[in-house]
Amino acid sequence: MHNVRLDWLKAAAPELLEGLAKIPKEEAVDRELLRRSLEKSGRAVELLLRKGIEAGGRIKGFKPHAVAFLGYLISHESYHRGEIGIILTQSGHSLDKKVAYGIWEWGVR
Repeated sequence: MHNVRLDWLKAAAPELLEGLAKIPKEEAVDRELLRRSLEKSGRAVELLLRKGIEAGGRIKGFKPHAVAFLGYLISHESYHRGEIGIILTQSGHSLDKKVAYGIWEWGVR
C-alpha cells in the first residue's frame, strides 16, 4: 500500500516525496518501519488530495477527479486489508475477534 502511494505521488506531485522511501519487497520489514512508512505516506497523500481539490478537483495522472482518486485509494487499501486477514487465517494466525470486529464497529471509537 505504501509503495503504491509513492508511485502515485511520484506521478502526481513528486515534491511530496521528500523524506519518503519505498519499502523493498525482498527485505524483512519490522512493524515499526511499516507503521512509520504508512503514516508518512498517508500524510503525503492527504496533501496531494488537498492540492488536487484546491486546483479544481484534479489529480495529475488520474482521469476522473480527486474524489474518485480517494475512492480508488480506499478500494485498493481495503482489498489488501482483506487479503492480510485471509492470509493470517490460512496460516493459523487469525485476527483477534476484538480486532476483526473493531474494523467495522466505527460507532464505538
